[in-house]
Amino acid sequence: MNEDTVVLLAKEGKEDAFNRLYQDNCQRVYRLAYGYVRSPEDAEDVMQETFIRAFKSIQSYQISDNTSFSSWLHRICINCSIGQLRKMKRLKRYMMISLDDMTIDPAGEDNSPEAKVELGEILSLIRKAVSKLSPKQQVVFNLRYRQDLSIKDIAELLRCHQNTVKTQLWRSIRKLRERLAPLWREL
Repeated sequence: MNEDTVVLLAKEGKEDAFNRLYQDNCQRVYRLAYGYVRSPEDAEDVMQETFIRAFKSIQSYQISDNTSFSSWLHRICINCSIGQLRKMKRLKRYMMISLDDMTIDPAGEDNSPEAKVELGEILSLIRKAVSKLSPKQQVVFNLRYRQDLSIKDIAELLRCHQNTVKTQLWRSIRKLRERLAPLWREL
């Protein structure tokens, strides 16, 4: 059974169809949520909230050739992740988006313990600077530079204009430059 058929059955209230949609998408939604909130417990909360919202509003989902159920679900997950990041910030237990995957330790470089410690300190400063961005800026920054999505794809995913994405990216980069300027002077 293809995804569209399962969605139609879910719209009719068939419990097996809901279970199938959950089973087909839960791993991807969890990984996406974890990429933003960086905590297994919070990612689990975001995943649950994503499916609750999706199943409550499944009647509003329109089957088309341009979008899939999984991309619609990913938009919901990103919105839930932004909400969770805001909640975490309010509760003063704000987690940082890791930039480890964005750095590459080139082969043949100085791999001494001192160099590794220095690299770790630099990564820590970068993570701290990214964590001070607004949740929306973190999401846009992450989608652009960690997941390598185009401006157009980010705008479609977040359901906003491309200019909004560009503005958020520009602001986040400007803030990062300001916060990391002392680091560059030291190097």
